Amino acid sequence: MLSTCRALALAAALAVTTGAAAAPKPASLCNGGLLAILNRPTIGYSTCAVAKHHFVGEFGMQNTVDAAGSNVSLGQGFLRYGLGHGFEADINGPNVVAGSAIPAAGLQDLGLGLKWQFLDKATLGGAFDLIQSFPTARRGVTLGAPSTTFNLDLATALGARAGLGLTLSAIDSSGANSGGRRQRYIALQPSTALTYLLTPRLQAYLEGVALSRTAPDAPGAFTVDGGFQFAATPSLELDIEAARSTSAGIASHYLGLGFGIAI
Repeated sequence: MLSTCRALALAAALAVTTGAAAAPKPASLCNGGLLAILNRPTIGYSTCAVAKHHFVGEFGMQNTVDAAGSNVSLGQGFLRYGLGHGFEADINGPNVVAGSAIPAAGLQDLGLGLKWQFLDKATLGGAFDLIQSFPTARRGVTLGAPSTTFNLDLATALGARAGLGLTLSAIDSSGANSGGRRQRYIALQPSTALTYLLTPRLQAYLEGVALSRTAPDAPGAFTVDGGFQFAATPSLELDIEAARSTSAGIASHYLGLGFGIAI
């Protein structure tokens, strides 16, 4: 993990010292193309809704290692379609998980979502997200009950290159308590992400995420993640991420790769 962080820091330093060109100031925070529109690879969400009749797909893979072993998440699909007037419709999935740290392997629960972007200014953005998942996966993979996530997303520009994003999430989910019985619980998950445009096509980010609980009677977790996004073309984004999380004094980390595509 330490070597990965050093590699990310070295890449950022090289990009800065090569004399990155200043990006033009957009009329809207969302005029930054896919680097602004995509939710991934941060845990928090973008304030930008997809334009009317346009499609954006987000995909990736992640390898997580903790004291129990390791597991791979493949797909991480998030499909977005612009409805107009600041609204978009979402499909959360598909995503396949497998590994030694989970009870079974398979396709996770699918979800449906709706975003409403209520604020779109040159230096300020705001949106709401509602994501409803359903127990579509097989036993051992599914949550076993519906799960609802509600987000408030806020963003502001910090000069011509930097930006700050905040997502406040409330999650109504289901999990096993310490006695092994399934129980519903509500968790809060605020996240803050700082982005910096190293060049007009390369963006770095650093994010902090706090989750109030990971199960009905389990402690929360704190995650620090960072990475890079590269706009290979106006319709294709590539990204790399690394993170470290701590819960009840036990640490885990993950590495991930992904991409976003606009049609």
